[in-house]
Amino acid sequence: MDTPPPLVKRLRDHVRLAAACAFSTVAVLYAVLCLKLTDVDMSSDVVCGSGGCPRGLGPLALWALVAGLLAGGLWWSAVKGRGYRSAIGWLVAVTVGLVALWPGWLGFSWLRGPHMDLFSYQVPDGPGADKPLGSWAGHPDTGFVIRARADGVTGYNGEGRHGWGLPAPAGGAVCAMSGDTPSGTGLLTLTTAESTCGNRLVAVDVTSGKQLWTKDIPKLVGKPSAGGSLAVTATADAVLAHDLVTGAELWRSPLPAGAVAMEVAAGPDRVLLLARTDKDVELYALGARTGAVAWRFAMPVGSESPRIVSASPAAAVGAGRLLAFDDAGRPRAGSQAPYVPTTGAAAWLVAGDVLYAAVPEREKREVLAAFSLKDGRHLWTRAFEDDWRIRGLAADRTGRIAVVTEGGYTHLWHLDPGTGKPRGESTVLRGLPLGESFALYGRTFVNLDDDGRLPPIFDVTPTIGW
Repeated sequence: MDTPPPLVKRLRDHVRLAAACAFSTVAVLYAVLCLKLTDVDMSSDVVCGSGGCPRGLGPLALWALVAGLLAGGLWWSAVKGRGYRSAIGWLVAVTVGLVALWPGWLGFSWLRGPHMDLFSYQVPDGPGADKPLGSWAGHPDTGFVIRARADGVTGYNGEGRHGWGLPAPAGGAVCAMSGDTPSGTGLLTLTTAESTCGNRLVAVDVTSGKQLWTKDIPKLVGKPSAGGSLAVTATADAVLAHDLVTGAELWRSPLPAGAVAMEVAAGPDRVLLLARTDKDVELYALGARTGAVAWRFAMPVGSESPRIVSASPAAAVGAGRLLAFDDAGRPRAGSQAPYVPTTGAAAWLVAGDVLYAAVPEREKREVLAAFSLKDGRHLWTRAFEDDWRIRGLAADRTGRIAVVTEGGYTHLWHLDPGTGKPRGESTVLRGLPLGESFALYGRTFVNLDDDGRLPPIFDVTPTIGW
């Protein structure tokens, strides 16, 4: 009759068998996940290197190999010691092996980092749809997002469904929209059937879509601007200011002789006008209460047209230089700053008194730079991978700067506004129907390409599963 093995040996055999099962299940899990990452997540035109590999693939493959080697060694030891002959040992081992899948999965989730997938979307507009003009965000508590096209403006509620619609006038079109919506009021310039773009200014409540007031103004030029309590527009011969709430005309400031308005921007205490004159391009500061010219400045002109950055504080870009002005219209000293382009795929972001912009670094790559609008100082620079480009910028509800970058894959970063340092690991945006031009509001993307095959808006959510 066989003598039962000592208790210590039986326990040791059970532990070896359980460990062999545990490492085997983890090795198999990681091998399957490696195949999934390379066969599904890594598209045929992306190779590993320069950010092209699915994040975590290298360490995952290494851990799969280590788990496989450990499992092999433990199985050899279990077979040699004949610890596999116990039914109780097998029951414990299989149980431990199944339980080991959970920490193995958590390890995989940690290695690959956060991911987001498509959650919901609006049906694409279809071929022949008018080109989008821009977008607004409603009040943060409502989740509303507004998207404008030449044929009308549509508001989407917090669940991404149509909330309201504002069609263009019969035979007319939406021409332009304001960049900001102070107090929840946005401005549109429209054209009617009897005029070219545009001859009508409309103030809209961005949450309800209600038209608050309408003014017929001949020969409107460029985009309207909403700032402080003002609605400001430029015409062929003047700058006009209306009360943002009531629409009452507050003042009318004639353009200098021979000047052609290019851009206006309104703030609480001043209005800026960028105009082309016989002296090239000049920046005018008008008093917010009277429209009187407080100062004027001849802008430096390079290969790109100058642009207004902010009315309060007063700042503009010309010839690749950010100019921040004092109350007398004198450029502040600032500091030696990188070249600031006025064109590009990634829009500028003005948050508080800081300009965030994608700037070229030694003509090799794009970096994100922050500049003070109070004195023009270059505050910080944030570099990404060498071949990554910055696709979009936004400010989230917590004050962080959201940055969408694209290299081998699309990443969403959240940066500290004061230092540019990432707050946590970037999120991989997986296979989203994202156009070249878009806006980001929280987890909602608004496509602004004239591609009717793309959904006008869509939402993302953290990935559940692999």
